[in-house]
Amino acid sequence: MSAPRPVVVEVDDDPIRWHGPTGGDYLSRWFASASQRSRLDLLWCTDDGLSQHYRVQRDASFSDGSPVRASDHARAIRTALTVPSLQRFLIDIRAVHTSKDTLVIEVRRPAPHLSGLLQSVDLAPVSPCGHLSSGAYERAVRTCDDAYWLEPVSAGTPPVQVLVRRDPHGAPERFLRGEVDVTCATAFPLDRVPDFADSGAFHTAPTGIEMCLEVVPGSRSAVGDPEFRRRLLGALRYDRLVARCWNGVESAAPDHHVEAPPSTAGTGERLRLGYWDYYPNLDVAEEVAAQLTENLGVEVELAPADFVSGSAHSFDLLLALRGPLFEDPIGALDLLDPARRDPVLAPLLRRLSEDPDDEEAADELRRAAREQCPVLPLLRLRGHWLQREALAGRPWPPMDAVRFPRFSWTADSP
Repeated sequence: MSAPRPVVVEVDDDPIRWHGPTGGDYLSRWFASASQRSRLDLLWCTDDGLSQHYRVQRDASFSDGSPVRASDHARAIRTALTVPSLQRFLIDIRAVHTSKDTLVIEVRRPAPHLSGLLQSVDLAPVSPCGHLSSGAYERAVRTCDDAYWLEPVSAGTPPVQVLVRRDPHGAPERFLRGEVDVTCATAFPLDRVPDFADSGAFHTAPTGIEMCLEVVPGSRSAVGDPEFRRRLLGALRYDRLVARCWNGVESAAPDHHVEAPPSTAGTGERLRLGYWDYYPNLDVAEEVAAQLTENLGVEVELAPADFVSGSAHSFDLLLALRGPLFEDPIGALDLLDPARRDPVLAPLLRRLSEDPDDEEAADELRRAAREQCPVLPLLRLRGHWLQREALAGRPWPPMDAVRFPRFSWTADSP
């Protein structure tokens, strides 16, 4: 029996924005999703909800065959508590310990979202030596400047070679040829590539990932005024945003968007807009800044954000890629972060977390979101930009399918 042929995944890079092999958050999370997997089942919670007890699934093991234990998950959580970009999602955790084969997490207040959060690759178990895999592949090995190799843990699974391509203009042609050509996708499941590399759905399914302009919670600038936020939406010219990008984007203008004529309503105001430095964020950020100056009279300072620090609270506005509620609870919390401290949206989110069937609260939330505009969708990513429907095994839902009730919210959430 012949050995399985390697699957090649080509990743586009922009030589102007990215220096060296593919950087940023994306490639590291692809590799994490291939080599790390969390297998925890919630057993029970105390009546007050302040203690959660988990069991590791019996078939969970590391790449050397040793079993995954509760202590390995505890080690991962304690490590995550020291990482600034994860701390804000784990702030409810008071203590973590093990009792025989059970993982016990003590929380400061009921945290029903925690069981979903523990499935994230960021919280996958960490082996005692820190180098073993708990997923389908060994940790990625860099074989040369623009190539990485993933060796499967089990026989019969094809190895994966990831090639970084520095010719983004050639991406659409590779995509049409049927090659797995993905520019960016958070927690991309590389172990599923062999199943979907030839799938027709890879070429046709829509994606719910959007580039958004977000109001940073707690900003003391003019963006704290709902009326000013509505003016921000009216100041955007979506056709010009699309024109700044080479391929693979379309307008994400909401139904209630109406272009407002140029005005001087923001004269004298100065806003700080943060962006992450990978294509095409700087291009889009520059266009947004130019439009706000041209159509509102606002002065805009552009500044790169830091991946390590998470949401940068020193900004007034943030340009970010956001997806709908999917398999990564951290992404969902990050998506909704601007609404957590909004005086109108936060109470509605809390009502829905307490009663998922509260249609009145859901309707009020939709209306309030349109009026308050804490998140302004700019561009929808499509084509060769992102993973497609079957590539992750499930379709990405549209943005309006985001379901809040899985999480518990309070107006004073951090």
